[in-house]
Amino acid sequence: MKKSRQLQDRIIISMLAITILFTFSVFSSSLFAANSKNVLENKEVSQSIPELKKGMYLVVESFNILDNAVKYAKSVTIDGKSPRIGTNQGTGFYYVYGYSTKDDLEFARKKRAELRATKQFYDTWILYVGISLADFEKKEVVQEVVVKEQPKEIKSEVIEGKIPEEFIPPPPVVQDQNLYNIRFNVINATTLKEVPGYITIIDAARNKAMKSVSTNQIHQVEAPKTQSKEIIALCDIFGYVIEQAKFKLDDPMSSADKSMISESGGITTIKYELARHKVGDILTMYHVYFYNNSAIMKPDSKFEINSLLDMLKENDKLKIKIHGHTNGNVAGKIIRLKEDDKNFFQVTDNNIEGVGSAKDLSKARAETIMKWLVEQGIDKKRMELKGWGGKKMIYKKHDPMAGKNVRVEIEIMKG
Repeated sequence: MKKSRQLQDRIIISMLAITILFTFSVFSSSLFAANSKNVLENKEVSQSIPELKKGMYLVVESFNILDNAVKYAKSVTIDGKSPRIGTNQGTGFYYVYGYSTKDDLEFARKKRAELRATKQFYDTWILYVGISLADFEKKEVVQEVVVKEQPKEIKSEVIEGKIPEEFIPPPPVVQDQNLYNIRFNVINATTLKEVPGYITIIDAARNKAMKSVSTNQIHQVEAPKTQSKEIIALCDIFGYVIEQAKFKLDDPMSSADKSMISESGGITTIKYELARHKVGDILTMYHVYFYNNSAIMKPDSKFEINSLLDMLKENDKLKIKIHGHTNGNVAGKIIRLKEDDKNFFQVTDNNIEGVGSAKDLSKARAETIMKWLVEQGIDKKRMELKGWGGKKMIYKKHDPMAGKNVRVEIEIMKG
């Protein structure tokens, strides 16, 4: 009787074990099938994006990352239809476009003007693939492509002719166990457009900046020489609220910020959805530079001032106050633009030279920025000016960091 009972117990235990193994097998198969389906779907989407053929394309936005391009294309319509997506193997970009034509330049110009007239597609441009204006044998020379200012490390697009080798990004190769493939996917939370700029990588244990890398690209990031291998990826781009993610390079999904993180194909992607500033916020333009004793900007200012322009074009209800600041309050020479002078980024013999206070200089610099914005189509009524001179210095006049006193600030007045 005792042996019979033991035998029954063994049979029951065996049946339970078989049931558990079967259930786990079914679950694992389902999970594998789901993951395989996602991979296949992503691969199918990638393969379904056609290569752009010879012709002209009315591009409303370009992307480094396919997923961003797809989401953006689904969020907008042109004449009641979703725009199309095309790619170019040479540049590696994905182009979202509303219209295309093989050789009708007049049609392309007309559609460009119509799209630019809308608030949503104000920066539409004509992308030439395999052709140029010279092919139309026109005597007039017209600039057709509006190129957005990019950070220096980000190359402009080249479509015509042979594609230089540097435009063909090599596949990421991990050289040793201390290097990790990371992509910082940064988009505007409202428009879903990719945001150009930089991510500052900080050693979390030592609170020390390691390097800066461009957004929406794959980078090999070296782990800090600490046991945790933890970094902070700080996204501080002018016009947007600062965002950051803190994670271990060798175990990113253990991070408290894991909702921003995904892993696929040996690449860790950190996604930032940036929000614009709100009324009352003050933004510092540390990368808008002026020539000494002048109200004329240096060419290096173009990227950040274009970011301000994008912010104003994105929201036509936005009103700002431009604050100018100097290092100290000493009066001296001031070089200004003439009233009708459009040369905002170069000192020339056509400039006016006079004398004034530090307050006058700071106001003149704010006025130059306003004039440039008006020239780009922004209503003057949306802007106010204030020159502070050296009244609100951040550092003492002879401090090693005193250069930071010379700055322009943008206050959000209405939005």
